[in-house]
Amino acid sequence: MKSFLDYIEEKKNEFSKLPFFDFLQNKSIDPRTRLSFAPCAAPFIMSFGELNKSVLRDEPTEDSIQLLINEHTYADDHHWVWFLRDLKQLGFDKSMHFTEALKFVWGKETKQTRKLSRKLIECAAQTSPLEKLIIIEAIEATAQVSSSFIAAVGRELEEKTGKSYLYFGDVHMEAEENHTPNSPSMKNILSNEEIAKDLNSTHSYQLVDNIFEVFTEFTNELMSYTRRNMYKNFSEKEYEYIIIGAGPAGLQMGYFLEKSGRNYKILEAGNNPGTFFQKYPRHKKLISINKRYTGYTDTEINLRWDWNSLLSDSEDMLFKFYSKDYFPSSTDYVKYLGDFAKHFNLNIEYNCKINQISKENGFTICDTNGKSYHSQRVIIASGTSIPYIPNIPGIETTENYTDISVDADTFANQRVLIIGKGNSGFETADNLVGTTSLLHIASPNPISMAWKTKYVGHLRAVNNNLLDTYQLKSQNVLLDAHIERIEYSGGEYTVHFDYTHADGEKEFLVYDRVIVCTGFKFDDSIFDDSCKPELTINQRFPKQTSEWESSNISDLYFAGVLMHMRDFKKKQSGFIHGFRYNIKALNHILENKYYDQPFPHQSSEIDAEKLTHMILERVNRSSGLWQQTGYLCDVINIPDDSNLAQYHEDIPIDYVFDSSLSKNNHYYTITLDFGLDIINASPDPFAVERIHKDDLARAELSSGIHPIIRHYCQGNLVAEHHVIEDIASEWKEEVHIQPLLKFMTEQLNDSQGIGTHLLAAGLLTSEQLEVALAEQELEATARLGDVIQKRGWVQKRTIQFLLHQVNNTLVDNPELSACAQLGANLVEAGLVTSTQVDEALLEQQISNKRLGEILVNHGWVTPQTVEYMMKHLSQANVTVQPEVAVLN
Repeated sequence: MKSFLDYIEEKKNEFSKLPFFDFLQNKSIDPRTRLSFAPCAAPFIMSFGELNKSVLRDEPTEDSIQLLINEHTYADDHHWVWFLRDLKQLGFDKSMHFTEALKFVWGKETKQTRKLSRKLIECAAQTSPLEKLIIIEAIEATAQVSSSFIAAVGRELEEKTGKSYLYFGDVHMEAEENHTPNSPSMKNILSNEEIAKDLNSTHSYQLVDNIFEVFTEFTNELMSYTRRNMYKNFSEKEYEYIIIGAGPAGLQMGYFLEKSGRNYKILEAGNNPGTFFQKYPRHKKLISINKRYTGYTDTEINLRWDWNSLLSDSEDMLFKFYSKDYFPSSTDYVKYLGDFAKHFNLNIEYNCKINQISKENGFTICDTNGKSYHSQRVIIASGTSIPYIPNIPGIETTENYTDISVDADTFANQRVLIIGKGNSGFETADNLVGTTSLLHIASPNPISMAWKTKYVGHLRAVNNNLLDTYQLKSQNVLLDAHIERIEYSGGEYTVHFDYTHADGEKEFLVYDRVIVCTGFKFDDSIFDDSCKPELTINQRFPKQTSEWESSNISDLYFAGVLMHMRDFKKKQSGFIHGFRYNIKALNHILENKYYDQPFPHQSSEIDAEKLTHMILERVNRSSGLWQQTGYLCDVINIPDDSNLAQYHEDIPIDYVFDSSLSKNNHYYTITLDFGLDIINASPDPFAVERIHKDDLARAELSSGIHPIIRHYCQGNLVAEHHVIEDIASEWKEEVHIQPLLKFMTEQLNDSQGIGTHLLAAGLLTSEQLEVALAEQELEATARLGDVIQKRGWVQKRTIQFLLHQVNNTLVDNPELSACAQLGANLVEAGLVTSTQVDEALLEQQISNKRLGEILVNHGWVTPQTVEYMMKHLSQANVTVQPEVAVLN
């Protein structure tokens, strides 16, 4: 009997090493989170009582083994009562529509759970008492392992919450421990030599294996379910995600989390969404364009000129229905944000001002109302909410953009200095230009115009009226100067300047008013020392990874304006029309990172023509690539182990390099971008020399927005193609299509590798390739072609031809006939001699046979080699002559 018990013990030890039990022991995860598998286990736990009552139990009986089994079933048929009680204690007892409950119980998430119940019934039905006993012992062995790990988590939770747990606590574990093979009743039965002999049979061992196998599948399903649904079943104030701020970034993040089915809450200090826009801009005029008429009916394209709408699947939630103004009012935008939140029923708590965020086994967020919220992840979407004040002595005596009067008459006949040459400074100047006696705007550096830099945070034309008054001598001046100090006395400000572009000149000027318009910064005061994020860029932004996660605090993310740290003053992440796409990408990153969800993608054959079509389709429609030029990209992954390419959309370029998206040997990025070097080299951005649209050889000199396709091999840039610019930004003509097709053809042939080419040409067998690849792995610096050559399977000349000359020969020489191309390529590859080709051509004149057929008949090449060459002839758009058509 000892060997049977040993076998049970061996299976228990093996079972206890499953990843699920490692997860249960991970004390860095909140204990309630570790028990979030409970809903998935419900179908089995609830049906286990029926298994005991209707299948294992058999009454009346005189069989001593069956009597023991019956006693066991009465002890085991009510554990589901404990389970239901604990579900309520855990906060997992959420309401569901009846149809949703049915979908869950019979859906794919509980497939293995249902299989477990079904298999146990199959195994135990119409079996002998001894077989039932074997099944019970195997079941109890798995239960002892599970309950021991689960009870340990339950004890942690009891200490933390003060609540008791029966099914997930010591009560259940102790009940399972009493069902051991060493109990007196069991020992008495097992002392029978005949029974012991049956237990040690192959059939008994097979039953044990069957039970452990199905419980292993069930346990692995619990692990998968937990990964996908951690925190999803929590009670009211415990969430997967807490979003701080219900501005456009918070609402956009909430929209995507809602679509993903995640448990989240948005906490907003105000009583409605978008409270920032109730005050800012101070003069109520947005500089984000609202172009309602574009000539297109495609919503995706129209988002290129709609800088205010949030991304959604509803045509009703476009901002163009809220304002007719090209530069709309912020009041209209507040109404739009409120309607967006209501339309998608986003989970927002208003009047919830946060005063502290701490982290220990997850985040705790406390508000000024005394409420606290718990979450494993926090997304800060509150923007740069407090003024950034430069370190200038005396600046504390000045006024600030945030609270000055917008009534221009209060500045009548006054001398005013504005510190800061951004849009808020010029917005303020534009308001005051008609009433002040003089108006100066100062900063150390000259102004940067958005029309030249293509960065919309630089000075916009809508705010630059002051420049006209400066250049036309109207008492208003732009000063490029460091401010050394500000002195306030007798109702006047004396400001000491050190000019940047005046040979070191210094002087002081006197003003009646000084207004600081130097922008905003991130407020980190709500974080305690346990989770205070590292700051950067003059302490104005939280430092972030390419996932927009804090560089020093894990699971702390940033959305909206704060994402601008990654492309500060270069791209558009600091603005709605930029960060809305970032947030969409962030949602995909979170789904992949925490729930093992693959990045959305389209699959395509690794075919140059098809991929060229996909690229041009995207660059002609995409609003994300258009708005986030050179920051977001599409990615084409060429998997090393698949014949299908994966096309991903709107991914941050930095993230591509840091993530699994660049793990394959070959991948391509597609961006839209300007030729900024060319623009910046021109003294006048309105007189930049533009290349001719047919000058394809110099397409990389395009200054206007245009697509750029880059090929990376093992993380290194190996090729780059510019689709020449188009005045209408529509890349649909042959001058756009054919060069890109040629580029993709050449690069794909190279990226498929020499092994693929040799196989396709029939010059190498799959077995030979396997051997060569194995040898290459042993010598990291070896090239596959060199390994194949050294083996003597293919000569070096052939390998070099296939690597470097196939595409250039066939694509660049379309004037050659197909017949001449075939012969020339075979000779160049070293596969036939010129004498053999001449002989075949003479024979062709007599027999009218195909050239390829003659070469094959002589045994000089294989049919597969001819077909390979002809395939490349076809790709090169060469008219195939009848005498060299591909062999049938």
